[in-house]
Amino acid sequence: MNKISIGNEVKELSSQMAINSTKEVIQYFPIDRFFIEKNGFIEKIRSVNYLEFLLCNFENVNPTYTVQLFICLPELWEKVNYEDLIKLTENFTNSFSFYSFIEFTYKYLEIDLFDEIIYNKNIEEKFKRDCLSFTFNTLDFLYLEDYEYIEFKENLFGINIEQLRRLQLKFKNDNEFTKAKPKNELYKKLLLIQV
Repeated sequence: MNKISIGNEVKELSSQMAINSTKEVIQYFPIDRFFIEKNGFIEKIRSVNYLEFLLCNFENVNPTYTVQLFICLPELWEKVNYEDLIKLTENFTNSFSFYSFIEFTYKYLEIDLFDEIIYNKNIEEKFKRDCLSFTFNTLDFLYLEDYEYIEFKENLFGINIEQLRRLQLKFKNDNEFTKAKPKNELYKKLLLIQV
């Protein structure tokens, strides 16, 4: 397992963003791209190690904030490859990190990383069971709804549908990734997994 050490600069930046987002009136709560740009965070994010930044936010901030933050940062995800995502999961220390990770990658990137979690010897069995339970209980939330497409089309939180589609295409064109399945197929797949 490759350990990711989160530096102080990343911790401070992530903390500052999360705290400041609660103090300002944000167009799309809990965070949006407008807030990130207005406060000069884009350049700061670009200047730090992207894996440290991803891990820090998956690990230390609530899932709703984390997922929405990552929606607002497509340029960050442009850097991410298959090995990066495996490395991230192997560094998670709590179930909520996995929940945010599954929701973001399945729903927004449209990639299926369940096998990479379930069959990874470097991930604790407890986390694997928690991931399965979480997914069964939130299956409907792993797919974009019509109103969410409208939010992207109307650019409500600073990212438009074209930016999302370009990001999805990046992962779809990478053969290392398994594409997200329709709901009924994912359900059947999860039923067959033994942990």
